[in-house]
Amino acid sequence: MPNIYEISNDKVVGFEEEAQTIIDQLIHGSKDREVVLITGMGGLGKTTLAKRVYDEKIVVDHFHKRVWCTISQEYDYTDLLNKIYNQVCDKEIEIGTVMEKLCKSLKGWRYLIVLDDIWSLKAWEELNRAFPKCHNGSRIVLTSRQDNIVPDAKHIYLRFFTVDESWELLQVKLFKGKGCPKELENIGQEISKKCGGLPLVVGLVAGLLGGVERSEQMWQEVLNTLSSQVAFRGGIKINDAIELSYNYLPDHLRNCLLYYAAFPEDEAIAAFKLINLWISEGFIDLKEKERERVEDVAEDFLNYLVGSNLVMVYQINYDGRILSCGVHDLVRDFCLTKAKEKNFLHITKMENVLDPTLKLTPHRISFHRCSVHHEIPNELVPWNSSIRTLLGFENFYTPEAYDQHIYKSSWVGKKFEHLTILDLEFIQVDISIMFEVNSLIHLRYLALKLCGSGSISPWLLENLECLVMLKLTSREDVHLPKVFWNMRSLRHMVIQHCCSKSCPIKEPSVMEPIPHGSEILQTLDLDTHLSIRDEHLLRKFLGLKFLRCAVPESYPFAEFEFLHHLEYLELCGIGLHLLNDLKVTKFPPNIKEIYFIKITLSSSAISIIARLSKLEALTLESCEFEEGSEWNVDEDTQFCKLKYLKLSYLDDLRIWNVSSAAESFPCLEQLILYECFRLEGLSYSFADISTLELISVVNGPGVDSSVNEIQEELQNMGNEQHTVHIDNRPWWSRYCTDDDTDTSPPLIDTWHDWFPCLE
Repeated sequence: MPNIYEISNDKVVGFEEEAQTIIDQLIHGSKDREVVLITGMGGLGKTTLAKRVYDEKIVVDHFHKRVWCTISQEYDYTDLLNKIYNQVCDKEIEIGTVMEKLCKSLKGWRYLIVLDDIWSLKAWEELNRAFPKCHNGSRIVLTSRQDNIVPDAKHIYLRFFTVDESWELLQVKLFKGKGCPKELENIGQEISKKCGGLPLVVGLVAGLLGGVERSEQMWQEVLNTLSSQVAFRGGIKINDAIELSYNYLPDHLRNCLLYYAAFPEDEAIAAFKLINLWISEGFIDLKEKERERVEDVAEDFLNYLVGSNLVMVYQINYDGRILSCGVHDLVRDFCLTKAKEKNFLHITKMENVLDPTLKLTPHRISFHRCSVHHEIPNELVPWNSSIRTLLGFENFYTPEAYDQHIYKSSWVGKKFEHLTILDLEFIQVDISIMFEVNSLIHLRYLALKLCGSGSISPWLLENLECLVMLKLTSREDVHLPKVFWNMRSLRHMVIQHCCSKSCPIKEPSVMEPIPHGSEILQTLDLDTHLSIRDEHLLRKFLGLKFLRCAVPESYPFAEFEFLHHLEYLELCGIGLHLLNDLKVTKFPPNIKEIYFIKITLSSSAISIIARLSKLEALTLESCEFEEGSEWNVDEDTQFCKLKYLKLSYLDDLRIWNVSSAAESFPCLEQLILYECFRLEGLSYSFADISTLELISVVNGPGVDSSVNEIQEELQNMGNEQHTVHIDNRPWWSRYCTDDDTDTSPPLIDTWHDWFPCLE
């Protein structure tokens, strides 16, 4: 997966007193479990305030376990408990026992649970039963628009922003720390008065101003427009602000925004999926930008919506590219209303039956399945129509193994011959659907979760010459080929198996060339192995930018130095020596990101990888070093452009010798050490890296003192931008037993007490 981290928000404005009050209530006070309730109308910043407190270092250090869970208006109780349990124990659980196991896993620990945007007393009463009332200072924080959810809670009522706070926030959103030009200050302050003290409106207005010329004339026009709206507390209503922002969007971006209505409430939407849906819908017109990749143009569209403050960013890549996003629920409500007005989209819930007498047939239907317990009708759409898009989403969190129903979907090909998008990943469909899909000749986007037995022929989808995105997921009894040779327009292929060996390796006996195909496919994402016998496959896709696959045990890995456009490489192996088997001397020259999982590395292999002149991000997860428990980085090993380095689950790594970090990592910005609990110390020379901005350590008790000294050294040198984050709850705290044994925290001081032999 890409090298990600949570988005850093803009400077937080306002609510300093409220934040401090909440922190005091969390850290101090009664040993009894207490509840803090943050209330206020939509758009006041309840979630922002809660997240600000949740991430405060003093709060992080105080609690053994922290959980953040967003509650939608329509929720599945078991699903929510499973989400919380997953954060507590880092694993899933059987549906029938989740409340009991969650309560047991929290018992004895000082925990902090944040339930964001809870809507009803019923929701609170159902969830509250799972949180034990330990006498250790545990806390629960709720955010809600309702002020009567928990009568005995410590109550924080959010007020409206003052004019000064609104003006400060407007400047933060617009100028990112730089001051407002003198000639715009007066009119800017007048604009901030029109925002009615609502941070959400301030953000939307900042988005409006960001899209116009920074001149008195243009800002005056915006002020006049705001003044014409209906007054509310001296400002405009939130919905009016959203409408204005929507109207100010270029025409081609309005449909992109409305598309967010298709996704479930509070969904973290993967940018990769969203962008490919936009492309498949035909929202991207490249007539005037023929030289640009369509994905790059779609990414510009997404950045524009973010800049308008209509879309929120959840996760970003190391280089700032958006990985996941979403919209405020009030923006989503607007999109739902506008989509219905324009007959743009229809949302249907799986437990409801669609009305066959609808006067107008929408262009798109989005199915929302809110519970695994709801039966699926035999035909999801009971009418024949000219619908172009069928999307489906699971709005619950359940291990796949417990959803055994296999859906028969033979009606799809018969009723929707004009489909361009078919995404049925929210249900398991019988393998027979592949025969039906072959008749959908206009299809551009196909995503299915298959069940059944047998193999799928590479020729089965020979009619889908328009397909741009293909994603097939299967269980191990379905055999999927590595590639469908016939697809002339295919840009992204994702083939996921529960069993990577279920994919036939041999090349088809009869193959025809792919006209113009070698420069089209951008993404090849496989759970299967690629060996030397698959080199013919890679040679047909010389334009690949993203490659993820497994490394075979029995055969050498495929040579791929000819993939000159490759930028991202992810390999998963089982104890292989990279230098010998992967021929690192022949790595493609333009690789920017490398992600290795379960690969054995030698120092010489690392040195060769370091020579990749464009490498910016490197992640080593569950890897081993040929030299054993040491990784020696000498002065001759120089990662000249590396910005992001993450070492994750390196259980054997004990000593990391870095002669001169400034010479070996001259451009490093982020260093992440995750679950390297045996690592002893970090070289003080990392303080000499002038570009270093972040060191994050999770469960690495052996590096505490050295990291703190590095931080002190950087501060003494005047490097105020440097951030150190240490989360050293004992590594064993993530393990929760499923038996009846006591799961209270052991009475030990360090991990050395558990494994003295590691000394």
